[in-house]
Amino acid sequence: MGLNRRIVLLAIVIAAVIASGLVASGAFAAVTYTRLAGSPLGFSTATHWRQGSGNVTRPVWHGNVTRPLWQGNVTVTSEQAKTIVGDAVTAFQIGEVKDGGSIWMVSIKYNDKVVMTVVLGKLNTPTSGDAVKAVQDSMGRGWSAGEPKQHGFTYNVPIVDANGNAIGNIRVDGRTGDITAGF
Repeated sequence: MGLNRRIVLLAIVIAAVIASGLVASGAFAAVTYTRLAGSPLGFSTATHWRQGSGNVTRPVWHGNVTRPLWQGNVTVTSEQAKTIVGDAVTAFQIGEVKDGGSIWMVSIKYNDKVVMTVVLGKLNTPTSGDAVKAVQDSMGRGWSAGEPKQHGFTYNVPIVDANGNAIGNIRVDGRTGDITAGF
């Protein structure tokens, strides 16, 4: 087989692969972004802008479904989440300190579970003991709960120090009102 013939065959194969990819993506886009009455999901995927919380991509419902399912299951209000965290701040305890290279990561525990990590630079806190002392001093001056932001079933409640700086977030389950462990 000649060199020209191989080049032509390779070009045909490449063109066929590209064309099949374009056809498949076009068909997927047509199925995904149409609002046909027979849509199996009952909604289209569209970006919805929520006032005051930035852009959130969520389903836009059509037909006889009137709301996304997760909204109906949240029983805790934003104010209740703030109160829950505000009451829990007094029970926070300092956990272990981890070395993160140029930072110290001091874990904060609630009911023996890590709920938040405070990150401190080693420039101002050169030893792990200095990092623990800095967090203890900050807690001693007073931490409070900031304004919660809802993300699905969860409220992220910022922890604010005495200087008004947000130093971390505590997650509250909007269905149960429990403080969520982990990150």
